[in-house]
Amino acid sequence: MNFFDRENDISNIEYKLYINPKKKNRLLSQFYYRMHEGGGKAIYLIGVHDLGHLYITDLSLLLKSINRFINIIKDHASYKIKIFTNKPYIYSIITLYNSNIPESNNIIDFNKF
Repeated sequence: MNFFDRENDISNIEYKLYINPKKKNRLLSQFYYRMHEGGGKAIYLIGVHDLGHLYITDLSLLLKSINRFINIIKDHASYKIKIFTNKPYIYSIITLYNSNIPESNNIIDFNKF
């Protein structure tokens, strides 16, 4: 089901269908990019495909992805989580805040995290 517009690569909004915990460094890199784009604010839509489609119908799958995501970024930002339904689909919007994001031209070494 196409519910949102296609993800824009140049903005502070990121779509994630699921969170893969094995891709922590990639997720952090995307997180910092989105935070830079939003001046310290990023919005993650969990359960949403890059094309704006909703797929998840199982609450437990969504909650696992939210938990994985929070475990990866919890030391890098404060956040608010909201869960929505558009029957039979379910998704989450997580708004992240960090006023201490480094300048966008700084290099971030994710190996120290």
